[in-house]
Amino acid sequence: MSSENPVETLQRSLRDLMRQNAGSGRVVVGIDALDAESATAFADAFAAAVGEDGTAVFRVTLADDAGGDVRDDLVAPFRAGEPFGEGDVAPAGAVLVLDGRFLHAAGLRGLWNFSVWLESHPPIGAPRPELPDAEKTYLRTARPKAAASVIVENSDPAHPVQVFGDFC
Repeated sequence: MSSENPVETLQRSLRDLMRQNAGSGRVVVGIDALDAESATAFADAFAAAVGEDGTAVFRVTLADDAGGDVRDDLVAPFRAGEPFGEGDVAPAGAVLVLDGRFLHAAGLRGLWNFSVWLESHPPIGAPRPELPDAEKTYLRTARPKAAASVIVENSDPAHPVQVFGDFC
């Protein structure tokens, strides 16, 4: 039996993928899910994996209605190396990990150098809860699975799995 933690293994794999695909400089990562608590827990673990080598990592949890404040108060100053959020200044090569709901909406999706969509499904045979209208609309219009850099099936947070959404 393997002693590796599946959460840490996946987080490190995603960290390496982010570094390969996001380029150099200050990197902004968005962790999106319909379940805000899952997004926060996943983003915390991802930030820990990114920081293992001493990379400066900043964490922010966004409210559903963050909107333009995200661009003007967080992302733009972070990328410019200016004070952002609580007055932090990010060194070159830093990573800002944001989590929340609706992060792949049209007004936000272009902010991320790398993004994760957390899928979550009820166990087989369990009733599927009816989604609120805002969530149905988001899934239909923003298509977060198509917009995200990576899809993670996170129904069992202790055993997340990267999903490959291509049709090859």
